[in-house]
Amino acid sequence: MYVTLAMHRLLVPTLVALAACRGSDVRHETTTAKSAVLEDGAAAAADGSMTTSEPSADAAASSGDAADWTGPKIAALESPTPIFSATEWPAHDPSKAEDDRRGVVRLGYLRKGAVMPVKGEPEKKSNCEGGWYELLAGGYVCGKFATRDLNHKELAKAPHTPYTDGPLPYDYGLNLPNGTPMYRRAPLRKERAEYERGLQVGKTKKKPQDTAPDSAHGGGEQDGTPDDKPWFLKDHNGQRPQVTIDELRGESQLIEQRMVRGFYLGLDKEVSAFSGRMWRTTRGMFVPRDHVLVHKPKTEFEGVWMSKEGETRKLPLAWVVGVHGWKYAFDEETKRMKRTEKIARFTLAQLSGKRQQLEEYGYHETTEGFWIRDADLAITRTIPAPKDVAPDEKWIDVNLSTQTLVAFEGERPVFATIISSGRHDDKDKAKDHRTVTGTYRVYEKHVASTMEADTASDGPYKIEDVPWIMYFEGSYALHGAFWHSSFGRERSHGCVNMQPLDAKAVFAWTGPTVPAGWHGVKATDKNPGTRVIVHEDPKPKDEPKKNDAKP
Repeated sequence: MYVTLAMHRLLVPTLVALAACRGSDVRHETTTAKSAVLEDGAAAAADGSMTTSEPSADAAASSGDAADWTGPKIAALESPTPIFSATEWPAHDPSKAEDDRRGVVRLGYLRKGAVMPVKGEPEKKSNCEGGWYELLAGGYVCGKFATRDLNHKELAKAPHTPYTDGPLPYDYGLNLPNGTPMYRRAPLRKERAEYERGLQVGKTKKKPQDTAPDSAHGGGEQDGTPDDKPWFLKDHNGQRPQVTIDELRGESQLIEQRMVRGFYLGLDKEVSAFSGRMWRTTRGMFVPRDHVLVHKPKTEFEGVWMSKEGETRKLPLAWVVGVHGWKYAFDEETKRMKRTEKIARFTLAQLSGKRQQLEEYGYHETTEGFWIRDADLAITRTIPAPKDVAPDEKWIDVNLSTQTLVAFEGERPVFATIISSGRHDDKDKAKDHRTVTGTYRVYEKHVASTMEADTASDGPYKIEDVPWIMYFEGSYALHGAFWHSSFGRERSHGCVNMQPLDAKAVFAWTGPTVPAGWHGVKATDKNPGTRVIVHEDPKPKDEPKKNDAKP
């Protein structure tokens, strides 16, 4: 979902953790490493020597797990811990850099707590405190951001490693009230009483006269007007507050941010504090437990891996994407369609290829013999394979008209599913979030990263640790979406939303390959990104236009 690509040329120790699918300031993953990298960058080539190493796609795929390695290991101390292609820091301006630094790039990064196998002792250089560790998968990590002590006290603050046995890498929670504070540490009772005063959590709203003035919240009702209240204590009549992300900054050192109702958090674990039960987030913040509704993952459908042994289904495929659909039988005598029984939402149907237009409705025949109305379906419809595609080259077809995604190897379709792309609005530019069309390549992948933005039409939004992100053009990405189930209809702010289990599978299938234990990776010549073609198809004149889903 979510801005300029100038960040690729900035000396920041992370891949972009982009804010939102469309138009927003770039907001990188929290890091204390940034200033250190900038400091060391100035003296990067002090001793003139440089060693290079980076993973190829094959090497990344077979890099193995740290648990299988009996040699030395390091643990990441920062989020992010950057991985470079050489024992050097990337230049601020490659065109002005010395020859041996021009090709140095960020290959990816680790999240705090990640344990990685390394090749022996670190290479000592004056440009890196602690020396450079060469990862078994390729790439170098500066010892400033890592430790050989796997019981280092700082690692107790690290989030758990991403889950690998389910559709989502983390647990998630929905923030319930406006103004929930994100504390930088577990607060004391008196601090909670001060900073959570007036917040409505699962109780009847108090009358205005019952709400005490609160100087801690930026002043009380000094002259009796509502404008004296902070935004989160005002009555927004059930609407999303019209504030900006910057205006959500905490009013003290203890509070990082005040959240808007509807923000999603990445949850690490519950903790007991003297002030009560809290959630510690994957970013190390603390949020009151009773302010958060824990998300319960639910997989309502799955895409089809046509390459799977024993799978007989093939294109064209169709999913029921309305509240439900109907089976129809064609009456030869009356030449009309007759309803027979309901079909559940997200039911997958194999189509025969036959279609009939009767009055204002079109109908598709299934291989089981019944018919389904066009308006109830999302149907795969792909373009021909690019002329320059190699016989087994992977590429992805995203059809915005049909809201479908089909993955190919050469000319052979191997996977198909439904998606939710950006909502379009031809009349109101502020509400027009349509997905870009064109031919691209995946240039970055993140296991999970935060997306947040200010939008004129919807106000601010924030989703921590959006899963399985594959950026293919600027701030546009394929990624998992657990917060809605409007697949087969337009819904997003510009990104291509996928059901999380499908996104996880496509994330593993596409390039660049993410080595085991890495949290993000950038495409290189040795580890290239998969081609993504996003297109629209003109609708047949006799096919009624589907109604766009509301956000």
